[in-house]
Order: sequence, then C-alpha cells, then structure tokens
Amino acid sequence: MKERIFVQKHPLHAYTEQDRKDYSERDRFFIQSLKAMESMMDIDAYIIDYVNERVLYATRNSLLRRQGTQAENPFIHLDYLDGFISPEEYARISVVNREVYRFFYSLPVHRRWKVCFTQDLKIRGAYHKPVLINHKGSILDLTDSGSLRLTLCINSHPTHDRPGNSYIKMTDTREVYEYIAAVGKFVEVKTQKLTSRSLSVLELASNGKSEQQIACEPGISIHTVKYHKKRIFAQTGAKNTAEAIQWMNNQKKLTE
Repeated sequence: MKERIFVQKHPLHAYTEQDRKDYSERDRFFIQSLKAMESMMDIDAYIIDYVNERVLYATRNSLLRRQGTQAENPFIHLDYLDGFISPEEYARISVVNREVYRFFYSLPVHRRWKVCFTQDLKIRGAYHKPVLINHKGSILDLTDSGSLRLTLCINSHPTHDRPGNSYIKMTDTREVYEYIAAVGKFVEVKTQKLTSRSLSVLELASNGKSEQQIACEPGISIHTVKYHKKRIFAQTGAKNTAEAIQWMNNQKKLTE
C-alpha cells in the first residue's frame, strides 16, 4: 500500500475535537480572497483543509478543474490529489513531504505561520502524460494548538528541467532550506547567495529591463551587466534570465 502524500501521519496531525470546531467564517474569508485573486489573473491554485482532509476551494484554471472535478466542491478528498502524482515521483515526494512536516512542527508555533514550500515535480497531465510543474505551498491558517489547518497551493511553470529542487523559505527572515537527498533532510542554503549588485541586475531584469536599460540605471557598462548575468546563471544553475528570475523568487532574494 502506497504511503499517502498530502495527509501523512504525524503526532501533531492527530486533530482533537477542539481543532475541528466551526471555522466556516474564516474559511469564507479565505475562499473569497482566492476568488478575488482569480478574477484578476489566470491562476492554478487551491486551498487544502488538513483537518477535514479535503480541498476547500480550487480556482477555475486549477488542475482539478481542468481534469473535470467541480472546483467549488468542498469535499474533494486529499487522496484524490495523490492520484495526480506521477508514479516515478511518488516515493521521492513522500519522503520530501514527510521532512517538510518534520521541519514545520520543529518550529515554535509563532514561526509556523512563516513557512513557504516549493518544489518541481511531475504530475499526471491530460491522458496521464507526465507534466513537470512548480508547486508552492504557504500557510493560511493553524488550529488554536498550532497544528496545520489550511494551506494555499499554487502550481506554475517549473524552475528547472527536472523534478526536485525542493526548498523551504521562512518569510520572517532570509532563511532558505534546501532538501538534500544525500542526508535526507532540509539544510540551510548558505552558498547560493547573490551579491547586492548581481541582485540589483536580476531585479531590474525581472521588471522587464533590457541589458542596455539595466546598464543605465546602476550606472555600469553593458559588459558589466553581461558579466553579472553570467555569474547569476553560474550560481543559480539557471539557463536563462527567466529561470534566474524564478530562482530569485523561490530563494526570497537572498543577498550576501
């Protein structure tokens, strides 16, 4: 029997009756917020309710909707999401997710609100064809005891051309942790940090600036801009500017 991915066993996942109290007013606020977001942009997103093991809401452009599931059905069981995971990815993601939960519950309750997770993974697309995506998850709500209750999940284009690249980001600091398979846990990233000048070049590129325009703003030459872009690609493993910008977003703009 395969291990469940989205609802894995953990002592603090054992919710009490108090944890299962009526959160309907809070839930309506989160659902309405996501609906407002999807009215302004095409977004593949959904809210996971861990207490009741279901999808609380999914956007019209979500994977769930594209696969024919009713997006506003509040009773999509999380085992259904497990079915989207590509068979060759199942074991790896089970291990990574277990370490995400271990990391999450090792934090004091006030810091659990600050956890964001991202990874590239393969899912079953149309006609069960494997599709590589980037999956992000951020905490929306905890129970009164500090257990995971709701997360917002967003799927987008992958950051690399292969599965993996699993990171935990803390939004209250610049801490980023990368999952290292060789040691089986998340390790703080300390080597992939951009200099302030490289970061400035990348931020300007993310705003749609050309190399010539970037050279004008910081007052540096076009050759220096090209040099910094080469350094950025080497440090991040990105093949082009678009991948580097995605890396920057995932790494929460780390600087030296």
